[in-house]
Amino acid sequence: MYFNKLLIHGFFLAICVTTVVCMKKDEYYCQMSSPCVCVSVDNNNIDLAGINISVSVGTNLTLNYQPCPNELNQSTVAIELIDSTNNNTISLAYYEDVRFEISDTVSLIYTNETNEFDVILSCDPSAVSGNEILTSFQNYTNHYKVILKTSKVCGLNLKDAIENNPSDSMTYFFSFVLVVLFLYFIGGSVMNACLFNEIGINMIPHHTFWSSLYNTIKDKLCGTSMMASAYESI
Repeated sequence: MYFNKLLIHGFFLAICVTTVVCMKKDEYYCQMSSPCVCVSVDNNNIDLAGINISVSVGTNLTLNYQPCPNELNQSTVAIELIDSTNNNTISLAYYEDVRFEISDTVSLIYTNETNEFDVILSCDPSAVSGNEILTSFQNYTNHYKVILKTSKVCGLNLKDAIENNPSDSMTYFFSFVLVVLFLYFIGGSVMNACLFNEIGINMIPHHTFWSSLYNTIKDKLCGTSMMASAYESI
């Protein structure tokens, strides 16, 4: 009896510990309030207002990035490629398609029907307002990446960051539970069969405990149902 109680308490303790680990939030989290501003509860906001920066990405090719919409010209384009040779401008990303993504870095992800553009924010204490640096442009066939060095993400606690999505956390949790149950029942059955020559229901690990637990739950449910029926008949 003591062993059965110890077993069930240990099992539920493992589930509780796993739940805490899987549901752990990022050390830093913020909510996007505009295409260039992400607001956090502790006031460590990310505000990219005032940035309008360009970088050369090829012969007579310039990449221009402006995270915040310009209220004067009301442009919807956040990132554009300027071809001075052909006097042509190609729009690569739009304000309406942006989202903030937080992991071990903070990124602005622009996604539309044709391409994706990732702007990775990198801490550089010297890159204060007006001194930001756009670098490391990469083109992977409709998937572009560039690094924006700025002081506006310095000091954020991104260590041990985990995905924000609660559905991902629940997926990890239930996956862990299923793996534990699989190892317990299948592994235990194999051990009982091979080491103790058990067969049939006796192969199930601690089958006596699980049978008694099932009977206890059934009796309680059936008893509640019978009491409800009796009450209705009165």
